[in-house]
Amino acid sequence: RVRYSVREAVVSTQSTGELCSGGCNAIADTGTSLMTGPTAEVNKIYKAAGATPVQGIAIIDCNKISGLPTFTITISGTKFPLTAEQYVLKVTEMGQTQCLLGITGMDIPAPAGPLWILGDVFHGPYYTAYDMGNRRVGFANAA
Repeated sequence: RVRYSVREAVVSTQSTGELCSGGCNAIADTGTSLMTGPTAEVNKIYKAAGATPVQGIAIIDCNKISGLPTFTITISGTKFPLTAEQYVLKVTEMGQTQCLLGITGMDIPAPAGPLWILGDVFHGPYYTAYDMGNRRVGFANAA
């Protein structure tokens, strides 16, 4: 599990605009499956996606995936878009498929928060290079 802080992050969708004015604090965390963010901000994403929150998980109609907005994380001026196909998880259990948004609300109190956690939903489409010696992290499109 590797965790690094990301400064100067902005989280946005076309329908919500910027979700954290003035920038967000975020960490890149390979041990977190979903992306997380402040609950009030994540609820705006749920509303834009037409998702139904149920016990901390947002369910979406699988037939609506193609119409969902792109979710963009901007880090130090570089945009990292996530399409619905990348942030919606299809889970099949007992022959039934449900679609879940790979983003959930988590309120981390100050001084560490508010905070976004870039979990595996982000690390799938983007290669993450951790430079432990220089205490920095870099991102690039995954091959």
